[in-house]
Amino acid sequence: MTIFAWIGLLGIILFTLLPFIQKENRTQEKIRGAIITILIVIGIIIAVIIFHVNFLFAFIVGAIAMILFDKKTYTKKRLMIYGAIILVIGIVGYVVLRDNPDYVLNHLKDHPETSSLYVAENSKEIVAYQSDVVRPLASTVKMLIAVEYAMQIDEGTLNKDQYVSLNDLSRYYYKGSDGNAHEEWLKAMESAGKVANNQVTLHDVAKGMITYSSNANTEYLIDLIGISSINERAKLLGLTQHEDIYPIVSALLIPDYLKNETKDEKKLIEELEKMPIETYRDIAKKLSGKLKDGTLKIEDYMFNMPLDLQRVWSDRLIGASANDYGKLLAVISNNELPSIANQTIRDLLEWPMEINEGNHERFAHLGAKGGSTAFILNDALYAEDHNGKK
Repeated sequence: MTIFAWIGLLGIILFTLLPFIQKENRTQEKIRGAIITILIVIGIIIAVIIFHVNFLFAFIVGAIAMILFDKKTYTKKRLMIYGAIILVIGIVGYVVLRDNPDYVLNHLKDHPETSSLYVAENSKEIVAYQSDVVRPLASTVKMLIAVEYAMQIDEGTLNKDQYVSLNDLSRYYYKGSDGNAHEEWLKAMESAGKVANNQVTLHDVAKGMITYSSNANTEYLIDLIGISSINERAKLLGLTQHEDIYPIVSALLIPDYLKNETKDEKKLIEELEKMPIETYRDIAKKLSGKLKDGTLKIEDYMFNMPLDLQRVWSDRLIGASANDYGKLLAVISNNELPSIANQTIRDLLEWPMEINEGNHERFAHLGAKGGSTAFILNDALYAEDHNGKK
């Protein structure tokens, strides 16, 4: 807990006990209320220190408990007042805690088996915590795909102004599986007048992959750029722990594909967990090919995958180490790619500079790509201020 949290909790205890200085306040009801309040505060402290519960969550639960134990609570007026108070506490607590470095440090300390952190300043390594451990990337892998796309633009293999049919993209759109990312991108394209004859430019497809994290756009680009080219680029960039790329949307269809032979969910999970990763990737590639040629129609499937199956898919997503993405970010931030490739990748990744004017005051460059599932939370970013500090 932060010093402010300690001050707040001790303050609650102090103000709870202060009224008892006056004898007339020492009624049985008020003493009972004070004991309950102090016990709840002690419970919050135990929950945070011993069981590592988020302080804000523990505090709000404690506040609700105090309200529920108060007999005077159960009037319409008081319920509205208490509800407003809890809402304000939640908002203020979020603002205070979201920038709390202790929260991050404690999480790293308490969960080394699932957490990695790599930080470099002006090319000098500052933090390398579990940074050589390979972990699933989720959408952060789109950064590598974007780099290979930028290189192929530089080499003239691709033309960023060539048109792509929205129908070709929709072949890979698995509705309900991406938090409406693809639909939000489409709305933005239409609002900006960038859809012509049901087509958009290839560069807008790439931007949709990064800024909106469209999985459909990603799978289209993986096929267009070529899996072998992306994997080779990872090696050329020195990403020694990066796992091979495979189609990520099609991998979501693997459980349904295998259900034809295995109906039982428990057995299906066991089969997927035992399956060699090479076989898993090959099935994903096969399904992606069927989506492309139309022999498999993704609209025939409804995304309702149970969390147990989502966990298997999430665990088997393309992995790499934080060290690898530290190298990749340094390559971009230090302008080590050819000129056109460097311009292209910055244009894709520096979307935070476009959506927040305030970033221009602090940064000359700020690029980022996150990645998450129900079980993963990743973020990779580079920044450079106006004095050249990176």
